[in-house]
Amino acid sequence: MGTINMKKVLVAATSMLLIGCQSYLEGQSRTVGEFTDDVAIHTVVKTRLLRDPDIKGLRVNVEVRKGVVTLYGRAASETVRERALALAKSVKGVAKVEDRLTIVTE
Repeated sequence: MGTINMKKVLVAATSMLLIGCQSYLEGQSRTVGEFTDDVAIHTVVKTRLLRDPDIKGLRVNVEVRKGVVTLYGRAASETVRERALALAKSVKGVAKVEDRLTIVTE
């Protein structure tokens, strides 16, 4: 399977999982538009974190609620933490980024 097709499958699968979990956990607390925007923001932020060679995006979890992105997980240094926060802030539609990253050197 080509790289582009694999990315499309990954985005579609992630979106479907988030939609299913969302309706169970929150009910009507967000509009459909807000939820759709949050899923799009989540996908872009996570993709950028995964593509950055210094961040190691699998160690960073992303949550989005009404345009507010929260990053959880581990960063290898303060520089990596700042880079992850900057990447998240640069995504269109992000209103605010909350930092819950822990610096863990290995």
